[in-house]
Amino acid sequence: MLLSSSHSRFLVVLLLGLFAGGIALSQGRSVSEQYLLAAANQDRVANSLRPVRLDPLLSAAALVHAREMAAHRAISHRFPGEADLADRVANAGVPFSLVTENVAEASNSALVHELWMKSPGHRANLLDAQVDSIGIAVLAVQGQLYAVEDFARTVAVISFQEQEGRVGGLLEGSGVIVSSDPVDARRTCKMESGYSGTPQPWFVMRYTTATLARLPEQLAARLSTGKYRRAAVGACTPSKSTPFSSYSIAVMLYP
Repeated sequence: MLLSSSHSRFLVVLLLGLFAGGIALSQGRSVSEQYLLAAANQDRVANSLRPVRLDPLLSAAALVHAREMAAHRAISHRFPGEADLADRVANAGVPFSLVTENVAEASNSALVHELWMKSPGHRANLLDAQVDSIGIAVLAVQGQLYAVEDFARTVAVISFQEQEGRVGGLLEGSGVIVSSDPVDARRTCKMESGYSGTPQPWFVMRYTTATLARLPEQLAARLSTGKYRRAAVGACTPSKSTPFSSYSIAVMLYP
């Protein structure tokens, strides 16, 4: 597929803009990869979305798949014998709750981005308000580029204490006093049912979430009754039966 003069001018202008804006090409990043990052964020900002952050681990996952496409001289989201997208990203060490992917084959990066933006599904991935990170890999084989963009909503890796502090802050905002001792709540978090410690809580909730910014609706509804005065919060390690990352929390409410 040939590149029109308008495509060429757009590529040159955008790359010049990177340098004029004081953004140097990252060492180890190809011009094509830098272009796709800049183009993605330019379109996101133009659509009132936050730019995505280039994640080196996500880029490593993208590179694994780009090598497969280059070896097969074809584009696909998964080749025979290859791990699926979620497993590839998890194997690269990325903690995430959402992941999507764009792939393309074209003669240059400007055309790659244009094709993606003209495809409803690929455009939706590029302009997804839920994602915060991107990984990009582009390989050139016999004049063709094999490009991969992996998008993710990452999950911050934080200590149990910090997880408990964030949830505790939300609970205190609902008018309850949160215990400073998380031992029983942490034990309860690891249990499939029941609770640890005394006295007996009036309500126990275990939940798994990708965000600590808000309480589950059921828990918020319980708190709104005004029956509860004290609470305990405990975090524990979530089950790794899935490549997706999350937090596991237990909340115990007392009168």
